Amino acid sequence: MDMSDFDGIKRDISLKVEHIFEVYENEHYCMPTMEEFRALFNEHIDEYVGPDDSLRGSGLGMPSDLKQRREQKVWRVVSELEAEQRTLRSDEDSYTT
Repeated sequence: MDMSDFDGIKRDISLKVEHIFEVYENEHYCMPTMEEFRALFNEHIDEYVGPDDSLRGSGLGMPSDLKQRREQKVWRVVSELEAEQRTLRSDEDSYTT
């Protein structure tokens, strides 16, 4: 993945990652675990990867190998953004206590 892909994906999903953390923290008063966060983000993955090839007959799908590559790129970016959010939010907690 070249840097322009990475930066573009990061820009597209950074607000979604931040939103997931905010909503979860407001509801549960703590950060989501890694598993909880990934389950929550997984509900939105098709927004960033595209429809699966079950819609291929209508011309809206993509080959499964292309979808898999795009999904891997998205998850790499999500992992980095998740780590950034955890660092930012833990730093905020240390200032408030």
